[in-house]
Amino acid sequence: STPTMKLIVLGLPRTGTQSLAEALAILGISPVYHMRDVAKNKHQDLWVAAIDAKFEGKGDPWTRKGFDKILAGYEAVADFPAAIFPEELIAAYPEASIILTTRTTDSWQASMLSTLWHHHSRQPDDDPSPLATLRRKYHGHCWGNDLPANGRRFFDEHNERTRKAAEAAVAESKAAGEGESGSGRKFLELTVGAGWGPLCEFLGVPVPDVSYPRSDDWVQYKATVAKENETAAGPA
Repeated sequence: STPTMKLIVLGLPRTGTQSLAEALAILGISPVYHMRDVAKNKHQDLWVAAIDAKFEGKGDPWTRKGFDKILAGYEAVADFPAAIFPEELIAAYPEASIILTTRTTDSWQASMLSTLWHHHSRQPDDDPSPLATLRRKYHGHCWGNDLPANGRRFFDEHNERTRKAAEAAVAESKAAGEGESGSGRKFLELTVGAGWGPLCEFLGVPVPDVSYPRSDDWVQYKATVAKENETAAGPA
């Protein structure tokens, strides 16, 4: 039987989503759909279609039927591009608990500037590959292709919108009496660096006997950027 969607993680990239995905796997929630699964499954065009429907009015807004083409078989979903669809995913998977991963706005902006934005702003505009098309779409629709100017505002608005949608979903579940049986919807806001405690309590599982994962596909990239910056600055 197909796994049920247990958890939707709606924090933006650079809020610990990759470490969280690995933590969930340790806790037995797996597989988790993450940004790296997009290219692996050749899902770029599907996500572009979802973004086009949401932001450009092309086709009907996506519902579970559409998202299932991408997410069927996954027990959780995190990171971009999924995080662009908080309201839609909350509505599409009413059985799933909701996590918003977050951090301070300034630390998020700084992290984005040295990773996703640094990379994107140095790519040619005419790369026709599906992944480049998807990348241009989300940088365009999220912060008007200008993260330095508009990133902070988008981050704050995204988190506020997600909180609202999640809290409304929890309230709706309570009103339907689902909370009584313990099966009601739950929402957790998880700050980067919070470790196992809040997550395990939220999921009702014991804290495992291993360190909380610290994963970041961008570590090497950030080191290279830091080196470039040092060289550019010249001797101290």
